[in-house]
Amino acid sequence: MARSKRSNEQTMGEALGQWLDRYRLRQGTDDSRVLQAWDEVMGPSVARQTSRKKVENGVLVIQLDSSVVRKELLMVKGKIVTAINEHVGRSAIKDVHIF
Repeated sequence: MARSKRSNEQTMGEALGQWLDRYRLRQGTDDSRVLQAWDEVMGPSVARQTSRKKVENGVLVIQLDSSVVRKELLMVKGKIVTAINEHVGRSAIKDVHIF
């Protein structure tokens, strides 16, 4: 038999989300999750070619060592943004700049 939640009750996830929003900490946690997601989504070969990565104002900025890999990834920028946001579980970035 399932119990219904009282009007002032919430799940731990909901409470944590409200806390992150209230103290403006969500952006920092999202940024670190995006940076981790880059390596996981793109795989070890691209991760090895990545020399710098950072998130600025909702844009993932990536510096790669290989011009060949850079050109290939530039052709699928939209798919990269979608894959990273899905991996993070929310719309954490709106674009990716690769140079």
